[in-house]
Amino acid sequence: MAFTSFDVDFDSSIAGTSTESTGVKGKMTFSFTKNTGNEYTLDLGIANTTRVPGDPSGTLVGFAFNVPGTNNTPSDIKLLTYNPLDSNFGDVFGATANGSEATVNNNTVLTIATNPQPAPFSPYGSFTFCARDSGNNCVGGQARGLADGQSTRVRFTLASNVASIDTAEEVTQSFFNLFNSWNPATNPNAPQVALRFQNVTTSSGVSGQSEKVGGIPKKPPQAPGDAVPGPLPVLGAATAFAFSRKLRRRITSANFQAQPSA
Repeated sequence: MAFTSFDVDFDSSIAGTSTESTGVKGKMTFSFTKNTGNEYTLDLGIANTTRVPGDPSGTLVGFAFNVPGTNNTPSDIKLLTYNPLDSNFGDVFGATANGSEATVNNNTVLTIATNPQPAPFSPYGSFTFCARDSGNNCVGGQARGLADGQSTRVRFTLASNVASIDTAEEVTQSFFNLFNSWNPATNPNAPQVALRFQNVTTSSGVSGQSEKVGGIPKKPPQAPGDAVPGPLPVLGAATAFAFSRKLRRRITSANFQAQPSA
């Protein structure tokens, strides 16, 4: 089934880096639209879905993801620009050619370098792109992001570099396949998309913790039009058959009465 958006769920009890289950949770929504030529817009929703109120609690301060490509390099998809919109995610890593931090103001478009250096995100290695509230790297700094229950969105433009990806549906599917390739049970430190939490108070009440959580994508549910119709119930089929017989008789009678007399 073709789709142009999907959600990614983050649950620290399933794919968190902390030795203690902190209980923090999040969600990202990837939505793609086609522009002109081989360019696309990615509207990215980011939400801290940790329960409100009470423990656990945490501030979502950063996000990171990879783009589809051979050996996890940006050969299939290229990020072109980034706009933090009204979010606090203006400190960007993975956008410059020398690997330095790029700071972008709200509702300001940042042009991403032609050959950007990846963003380190220990213990997950590096990601194609990472943004956070503030700090001198993508996993450290302040905690002015999203509190429990809060959400925001950011925006990217990107381009496809391969002929096989030339629709919004195909771009969406390529990202979904990449994120879905990760199995936290067998390779816990290799997610393709991740969130960073700070100022965490755990489920057991321990405060001052931090957490990184890998994401697991969810394919959109099947649309009603895609469902295969099942057989009619016996009673329904009988009723339909009786109605059909009556309708044919009425049509026959009407035709007979309409015949001109000899």
